[in-house]
Amino acid sequence: MNQDTVARGATVRDVRGTGEESGDRKDAARRKFDRWAVSYERDRRSRFNARLQQEALAALELESDDRFLDVGCGSGAAVRAAAAVAQRAVGVDISPVMIRRAAALASEIANAEFVVGDSEALPFPDGSFTSLLCTASFHHYPNPKRALAEMARVLERGGRLVIADGARDILTARIADAILRRLDRSHIGLYRSDELAALLRGAGFTDLNVSTLYGGGYAIVRGRRSTNVERAAVREKLDPQRGERRARELD
Repeated sequence: MNQDTVARGATVRDVRGTGEESGDRKDAARRKFDRWAVSYERDRRSRFNARLQQEALAALELESDDRFLDVGCGSGAAVRAAAAVAQRAVGVDISPVMIRRAAALASEIANAEFVVGDSEALPFPDGSFTSLLCTASFHHYPNPKRALAEMARVLERGGRLVIADGARDILTARIADAILRRLDRSHIGLYRSDELAALLRGAGFTDLNVSTLYGGGYAIVRGRRSTNVERAAVREKLDPQRGERRARELD
């Protein structure tokens, strides 16, 4: 593990060696975002993404005691915004060039951290965070169920998560998705908003809320990591009192 401090603030770590690589799709994503890092936050597409990210970040309703993680953080705009509110703000991205740019942009922010890492093998202990954001990134993940399992793992019980991404709810998004699947090796695929919600539910998230923008072309799905009590009650259909006892056994 390598660690460097950029100026007086943000910390950047490189932990790529801890995760399992799954072929050229991740390599393609890394190369794509390494190239894009130089102009990120200045070009038209990333400015458009930034507006959507602000909507998603607002859905997390951050508070001063939050420990925040942005998965697929890019150049760290959401981390910088979260650091103004949260106790701790961390960004992780597969692109080392993006992470270096993120750390440079946040060099004066003491509670911002950036890590090079894989969404499917997040380099953090269990229960490290209370809130987690993932915007305009989920469609790059070859194994979305594994990524969501990792997000659930690093969230504490009851922690909040927001996934926001392009959605296949409208025809134009489905056409764009089909074209990108053929032309962009880093693009795994978009999901319908209800498919995203089903993936979160399957990963153990509860209290799901789904909203869409642009007529269904973009989805924001919010959930909360279930507690052991909830997991036990759902899995075994126990009453709350017995579920609490069983949850302590599962802990």
